[in-house]
Amino acid sequence: MIKKFVVLVWLVLFAGLNLLQANPGHNRKPASIDDIMKIRNILEAQISPDGSLILYVISEPDLKENFHNAKIWLVSSFGGKPIKLTNGPRHDNTPRWSPDGRRIAFISDRNGKSQVWLINPAGGEAEKLTDVENGVQDFSWSPDGRQIAFLAQEGETEKETNKDGGDIILVDQNWKMNHIHLINVETKESKQLTRENFSVSPRGGLAWSPDGQSIAFTAVPTPTYIDMYIRTDVCIVNVNTGEIIKRVERPGTDTLPKWSPDGSQIAFISTKGKIDWTGNNYLCIIPANGTQPQVLSKSFDESINQYWWSPDGKTIYFPTTQGVTVQLYEISVETGVYKPVTSGVKVHGGFSFSHDFSNMAFLAQDPDTPWEVYVSPVKDFKPVLLTNTNPQLKALDFGKNEIIHWKSPAGMEIEGLLVKPVGYKPGKRYPLVTYLHGGPMAVITYSFAPQFAGPYPIQAEPYSVKLYAGQGFAVFMPNFRGTSGYGERFRKAAVKEIGYGDYDEIMSGIDYLINAGIADSNKLGIMGASYGGYMTFWMVTQTNRFKAACAGAGISNWVSFYGQTDIPEYCETYLGGVPWKNRKEYHRHSPIYYIENVETPTLIQHGEEDFRVPLDQAKEFYLALKKRNIPVEFAVYKGQSHVIMKPRSQKEYMVRNLDWFHRWLK
Repeated sequence: MIKKFVVLVWLVLFAGLNLLQANPGHNRKPASIDDIMKIRNILEAQISPDGSLILYVISEPDLKENFHNAKIWLVSSFGGKPIKLTNGPRHDNTPRWSPDGRRIAFISDRNGKSQVWLINPAGGEAEKLTDVENGVQDFSWSPDGRQIAFLAQEGETEKETNKDGGDIILVDQNWKMNHIHLINVETKESKQLTRENFSVSPRGGLAWSPDGQSIAFTAVPTPTYIDMYIRTDVCIVNVNTGEIIKRVERPGTDTLPKWSPDGSQIAFISTKGKIDWTGNNYLCIIPANGTQPQVLSKSFDESINQYWWSPDGKTIYFPTTQGVTVQLYEISVETGVYKPVTSGVKVHGGFSFSHDFSNMAFLAQDPDTPWEVYVSPVKDFKPVLLTNTNPQLKALDFGKNEIIHWKSPAGMEIEGLLVKPVGYKPGKRYPLVTYLHGGPMAVITYSFAPQFAGPYPIQAEPYSVKLYAGQGFAVFMPNFRGTSGYGERFRKAAVKEIGYGDYDEIMSGIDYLINAGIADSNKLGIMGASYGGYMTFWMVTQTNRFKAACAGAGISNWVSFYGQTDIPEYCETYLGGVPWKNRKEYHRHSPIYYIENVETPTLIQHGEEDFRVPLDQAKEFYLALKKRNIPVEFAVYKGQSHVIMKPRSQKEYMVRNLDWFHRWLK
């Protein structure tokens, strides 16, 4: 009898052990706000020219000092313990290897303004290289490693004085232009290279020619966001004479020039001579001394925003969004034929390549793991994980992520993500919060931060789905029309349809989850920021099915928004022209004109210094709800812009909107 009892105990223990192994998350706990605020963020990775070492940047939120502290780390491509290379008091970022791999240049604000510093990869004290009034925005090593080209903003411009002696600023006449400077790495002698009446875009790169005699760059009329987005031209400057040649000059976007390895051609990103907010960005090539561009990626139906030449000049590599993933592709310069390099349901980014392109370093993330550093051969994708930056996350349960598909009322196939609550039980219905992304050209990806896959820290994601899943909510994230990653036609389907076509796709996705027995139809919430904030405002004016809403940086009135935003051309694209000629369309798509329909308790959150969607947009909606006695709360974040970046504000933002849904849905 005793033997039988002992055997029975061992069988139970053995079965329990197998159960634990089969369900490794059985004892993991839901994520808390403190867990999210302790996450360390990897922002980029740079492999050394010989492929043996990888630099990467870790950013950590500092709640006491209220900023994100960034440091540069070093890890061997063969594995091993990473080493912290820099230890400045604030931001050390943008590390770049010298061509011979013996030195590292990086940008740091440790002495105030952001300057270029140098450090030996073996360690030691960093040495400041540049000393410019308004700091450095970007830089690039010369091919021989003797010089660095850097981009800096002009100093104080002359102020116009009116007859009463007061200072005034003339709009469109007082810009601080960005210009290229050269500095000798050894002597620290520097000179300003460009001085013309234009600005050099910090988004357009500084590309040295292989012989070191010229730099290709992106010129814009002014340093405004809209000019850097849709009014860019490709130029070349001679580093000895300062002579400037405009190589590509036409309407629309022509940016990010890079020389072929033999110097005979220049590749660049382009909208093919059109100002087209919703169209594809194409990869183009032009002879270095020619004027007729060739569209290389005309058969690839998605936007390209970054790329790299192979050493033999026969192939170009580029990353792009594909549905809910981001993958690396290669394309033949001769034929335009392309194929994927990476694979798997992951988000890949931050690519860099060894000098011979035999190996690459990159970042990857998925719903359970933020960015980590990987290395792989380029020709045979076999990723090897090199870092374990947030080991504490293994003890947390984030809920199960699923990719879902459904048909819209118009018959379109729509994709999205569903995060089931921690401890989900089939057959039980849960409160459902729908999270709407920005853009609408943004995208929800299969990643730890579904909307902010990079280059922002995890904490900048305004609505942490991990917190919602941990507190019993299901989270639905639809990629409605206008989203990137599904081709140009899908993006253009949003034109003149914002608030209408996407509304149908979102609501049909919610009904799909109700019919599947997952969502409780009586406990629906809606949230989003930027365009997601607009759609949140819109949704609560069109239906009373939502019991709570949180809108961040949302547009409430397209007419007033046109005159307030720094991107008025955005309105022209999606609404078909300017408001004084398309008044009906601007009214038809504005939530404020349907305010009498709203019954949903609404939380409004907005950065005080938001120039993209100015604060007055939130004020209009808030005042209207107050006048109608609809439950509403309005939180304004001091000193914050379109994306909330101060850690204490990020934490408060997340806590406040989560509490709002608890109040009204639970």
